[in-house]
Amino acid sequence: MPIRHSAKQRTKPASRRSDTRSMSDPAITVMCGGCRNRGRCRLGLGEITIIGDAAHAPVRCAPHFQAGPNVAHGGWTAAMFDDIIGRSLTQRGLRTVTGNLTVDFFNPVPVGEAMIVEVVTESRAGRRWTMQAMLRLERDPSPLARAIGVWVERREGHFERHEAAMRDYRAR
Repeated sequence: MPIRHSAKQRTKPASRRSDTRSMSDPAITVMCGGCRNRGRCRLGLGEITIIGDAAHAPVRCAPHFQAGPNVAHGGWTAAMFDDIIGRSLTQRGLRTVTGNLTVDFFNPVPVGEAMIVEVVTESRAGRRWTMQAMLRLERDPSPLARAIGVWVERREGHFERHEAAMRDYRAR
């Protein structure tokens, strides 16, 4: 099942804020907070390339994420999809959080093999971006797994409100 590309492709990455110019550069790969200090993605994602509304990256599941014999844990697959979709939006200059994520598995995801993950924007409604991603082996177009989900552009103060709520919770 090939990934669908939207008919309306952008010719350059969408940048919503002038102060995120470097983050919206398709040649720059951003990382999550947990991996930034390490200088590499712990989930095995390589450099993310953005072309219009699509993104792709090489990926390889490390042996410590094995669930069955030479098969990746489904949690690794879900985390990898969540990471690349969120990072591809960040790389376009958007600040989003995951609203929901559904993963469909078509075949076992192998450990240690070179794979490609492709991401496309399905639609946008206000602050909500519906995204789809497909995982396949590097030299085989057949999908191993697919993710579909919604990412929501964060409002100013998103994480500050979360921290305040957690301080209130801990004080109880």
